[in-house]
Amino acid sequence: MSELPASGPLVRADSVHKGYSLGRRRLEVLRGVDLMVDAGEFVALRGASGAGKSTLLHLIGGLDQPDRGSVLVAGGALPSLGPSELARFRNRDVGLIFQAFHLMPEFDALENVALPGRMARRPMGEVMVEAGALLRRVGLEDRLDHRPGELSGGEQQRVAIARALVNRPRLILADEPTGNLDSRTGEDIVRLLLEIRAERGVTLVVATHDARLADRADRVVTLVDGVVVDG
Repeated sequence: MSELPASGPLVRADSVHKGYSLGRRRLEVLRGVDLMVDAGEFVALRGASGAGKSTLLHLIGGLDQPDRGSVLVAGGALPSLGPSELARFRNRDVGLIFQAFHLMPEFDALENVALPGRMARRPMGEVMVEAGALLRRVGLEDRLDHRPGELSGGEQQRVAIARALVNRPRLILADEPTGNLDSRTGEDIVRLLLEIRAERGVTLVVATHDARLADRADRVVTLVDGVVVDG
């Protein structure tokens, strides 16, 4: 995987198909999706539940592979990467933010944020300093030693955002980042994502039903039944 570019195309999906077997049935989720995202761009993926937004994010993030078609990030085809290269890509080049947070319950906030850096075998001191700075940046300076069960939903999402940033990726993929939050907390998360995007110049691709978030994107891509119909 080459270094992520500062400008020009960063993500490209060409005629991507993806389906899943459900017993004897075959569910076709993506039916020939084409998508291009420039470096530094903020793209919102819209569509009804089941339209394929999350599946497309998973393919871009290297969490799954297309049945047909190609997904390229920084000019590299993800399906061509070996297991170790793909794991490195997911750990270092992409920051993933999920609706369900996926924090480690036995770790405190600082340890959760530092985890990707430790997995990348960065120096422990360096990673802990970076993790602490990120938690302060997202307004959790007084929650560093709190475990997920001691945090509100909004606080857990802030920890998840900080965790996604700890290895300084240029590409952030977020799947319904405000979906489990009340409207006021959701607005705080929208504002935080936009501030971080401006500060770090990251490329942001977000699957969302939240109009407040989509309205602030550079471009909205709408999926209907696994096909891009707008954007």
